Amino acid sequence: MKSELYTHKPKINFHKEALRLRIEVQKNRLKRHAADMTKEIGAAVLLIISITVVTATLLMGFDLLLRSSFFTVRETLVKGCNEITEKDILSSARVSPGANLLTVNKEAIIKRISSNSWVKDVFVGREFPNRLVIWIRERTAVALIEKESILYLIDNKGEIFKKLDAEEKADLPVLTGFFSGNILNRELVGKSLALLSHLKGSKEATDIGLISEVHGNETFGFSLFTNRGLCLQLGFEGYEAKLKRLSAVMDDMKRKNIQLGLMLIDLSNPEKINVQSRKTFHPEGTAMPAAKGKKLRM
Repeated sequence: MKSELYTHKPKINFHKEALRLRIEVQKNRLKRHAADMTKEIGAAVLLIISITVVTATLLMGFDLLLRSSFFTVRETLVKGCNEITEKDILSSARVSPGANLLTVNKEAIIKRISSNSWVKDVFVGREFPNRLVIWIRERTAVALIEKESILYLIDNKGEIFKKLDAEEKADLPVLTGFFSGNILNRELVGKSLALLSHLKGSKEATDIGLISEVHGNETFGFSLFTNRGLCLQLGFEGYEAKLKRLSAVMDDMKRKNIQLGLMLIDLSNPEKINVQSRKTFHPEGTAMPAAKGKKLRM
């Protein structure tokens, strides 16, 4: 019996020693983890402090920039004005005296300037240290259009953008017959503008004078009135061929010493041109109106 007790004792000591060693290993591991965590926490705290210091420095620096007179707007340069005056643009922009170039609200300036009917596009830029630049792209008026005896400016896209004020001068042809009540015939307007564009580049149109009025009719087409008293009924399309025939007709009239003023020339059918004096031409009850353009021109 004693012999058996003696032989089992070393086994018990072995297990205790193994358990102690494992506990020691766990303790050492925990100590290392604690040291690593302490380092990581210290690094995180240091990073937070650094970020706070840098942010505070930047905020203080930015505040100083805003307060500094170095970026005060000393000049507002306006470019692209033609119909609009620089004074009008500056008045609309409303840049406060002493405004800081960094804090100028460009969107608000663009919105205010865009309220002007002549303005198509606006761009606002900064030229450091103290200049504000405003670029304007204006609308291009290509004609006037009549609605209920009131004239409006129309651009090359067929958009009516402004009523013609009494003090304004517009050396442009007048479009008549394009409204039916309050309804605008946009297709007819587009064709009339294409006709005016064609006439500007046509050599055959040089002898007819300046276009004072274009009358549109969705059935009979276009009729032109010129400052020479001519009324040309062109109809629709084929303008180049019609104008070539017109040149021949006018040359023939000159050879015959026939005065070209106050003449109606119907070119709707270029194969059968009709010429008559406008003194005997009565617009009442016909598809053709009397000229309304006051020697306005393209």
